[in-house]
Amino acid sequence: DLSDTISVGASGNYTIVSESKYTGSYRTRYKMLSDTDVAANSGLDLTPASYVGMAAYYRGYLEERGDITALTEDDVENDLPLYVEAFGSMKVVDKFLTFPITVSIALTTFEDVTTMYDELANAKEVLYNKYLEYKRLAENALKDDNVSLYERNLEKSERYLELSEKVVNITNVHFKLTGFANGGMYSRYPTKLKWEKVCGGKKGFNGLLEDVEERQDDGLNFNIYPEFDFQYIHYTSLFDGVSKKKSAAKMVDNRYASKQKLNSILGEYEPMFSLVISADSLDGLYTKFIKRYSKYDVGAISLSTLGSNVNSNFDKKNPINREESIDYVVSLLDRVVNTDKMSVMLEKGNIYSVKYADHIIDISTDSSHYSYTSYSIPFTGMILHGYVNYAGGAINYSGIPDYDILHAIENGASLYYIMSYRNTDSLKEDEVLNEYYGVDYKNWYDQVVETYDVLNDAIGKYQTYNIVDHTTIIAERVIDDAENEKNMAALREEFISETEKAIRNAISDAYASMFDDPSSYGRPLKLTVDTEAIISQASDRLNLTRDELGADFIAKIYELVSEYSTKYNGDTQDTVQVSVSSVEYVSKYSYVTDSLGTDKDYVYTDFTIDNDLVTLVTYRDRVTGDEVKFIINYNIYSVTVNLGDGQVYELGKYDFKIVE
Repeated sequence: DLSDTISVGASGNYTIVSESKYTGSYRTRYKMLSDTDVAANSGLDLTPASYVGMAAYYRGYLEERGDITALTEDDVENDLPLYVEAFGSMKVVDKFLTFPITVSIALTTFEDVTTMYDELANAKEVLYNKYLEYKRLAENALKDDNVSLYERNLEKSERYLELSEKVVNITNVHFKLTGFANGGMYSRYPTKLKWEKVCGGKKGFNGLLEDVEERQDDGLNFNIYPEFDFQYIHYTSLFDGVSKKKSAAKMVDNRYASKQKLNSILGEYEPMFSLVISADSLDGLYTKFIKRYSKYDVGAISLSTLGSNVNSNFDKKNPINREESIDYVVSLLDRVVNTDKMSVMLEKGNIYSVKYADHIIDISTDSSHYSYTSYSIPFTGMILHGYVNYAGGAINYSGIPDYDILHAIENGASLYYIMSYRNTDSLKEDEVLNEYYGVDYKNWYDQVVETYDVLNDAIGKYQTYNIVDHTTIIAERVIDDAENEKNMAALREEFISETEKAIRNAISDAYASMFDDPSSYGRPLKLTVDTEAIISQASDRLNLTRDELGADFIAKIYELVSEYSTKYNGDTQDTVQVSVSSVEYVSKYSYVTDSLGTDKDYVYTDFTIDNDLVTLVTYRDRVTGDEVKFIINYNIYSVTVNLGDGQVYELGKYDFKIVE
């Protein structure tokens, strides 16, 4: 948009084509997938023509290339990893002798990181102490005759006691430390390294390293990944060791390129005022950084944007296209992992970066839900599960946490939280950081422990499994008691009506046969109805016991039979016999089906749910071939699912069931 740089008319948008062209080799690779039915019915090793088959082939392709390597039992802990991003420091406006000044405050200190880990690693004890505290408060409230306060505290104490008995200690925790160096949350480019004083400074960071080592020596899995962004210059200062002229990328119109984000309302990209680093400068700038960072022997680092962003440089003197940029990024990641021997945490996980990552956070576990999407599939999970540890978006920034927990199960993803230990109320006053208004660790602690227990219990033991199958299935909505009684009343009335129709039809058929037989003229009808057989049939058809059919229903059947039996009683010996012992009809109501959730010819009922919000995902051990399936219900109401294994599974709203 030229209006950003010069004065133009009403429209400043026009297209510029870069003089720099990609000169590498273009190749398009095709893989012919088989017909799904052929793959299922043949003994050949065929790939189904479906998104499941596509994922399976691509997974095998990446493994063959060496881009992903299967995890073994020795590579994973017994429990799932928990990822916590903690914020370090931020700038706030304070007063000194009535004058406004800018000062730094800690959102999380290095000591706080250890405290957070210890409380998670001793969750059972922490929750039990909360139980004792609220029990004491309840007893004090009772002494003061404050009944309402007593009941509230008693309820909380009972909940904490239940949680303390149920949950596990969370010992496998990986902290991403954001904003702990070089200016905090508004950090300078990391060519130099200075730990934030308010977070504990150099001494505090060394103390944290000692805490990590001590707990690892005790067999615990406490890990820290300080975050540094090498892709962008967020803030500058004198002598910060980075030159815009030498290192910043340029746009086609020769302006310095800045990081941009899409404004979904305007449909336009907006600058975020962070300059883009030219990819060919990454290695040199990292060299300056590692000289300082290597002194601490951390052995781990978070390089989020190297796994998520690829940037071109349209500088006429030094053009770099995206493919060349990827080569520079891969070269740097290779240096970090193989030369500097560091464990790496990334975000998003573009495929070129996965082989270098031990942990990937904020991967996509859900679709965009735009108008032209049908439903979400765990495509990333079907490729990466069992090859690298990963997590979806921050659960505490989910609109519906229960919904995203189900997506974590569907994708095989771990939990990721953004939390800070102190001064979190200051975040809402910052125009950039105010989106992190809900990161208070103390407020989230209970939910973290409880949610982790649910997810770890579900998929923790399957960390080395592959996700080999996924499909949406058809279910039946569970109706409430009032609705069920209304339906059963309609079925009872229908059965009574059909019983009368069966009797009348039997009588009509008898008269019709008499018209064809002159010897039958004038002979009376003798109606015999096996009332108990009909009641028994009603019990079977409505799936109710005799008592559940109800006395009124049985009385109406007897009354109906009596009415017609009295009218057609055949009081002479020369009668035409008419008997009724069963009632055959097709119900106009459809409340029950014997179809399986996976049937293509499913027989629908009035309560059938076929909205692609009930899914079946299959995990398989690549060594033993053992499988476990998860039925997942994303609906806001309960459903039942029949898989043909002799059991009907009932799932509540946002619920899952394990089929082993």
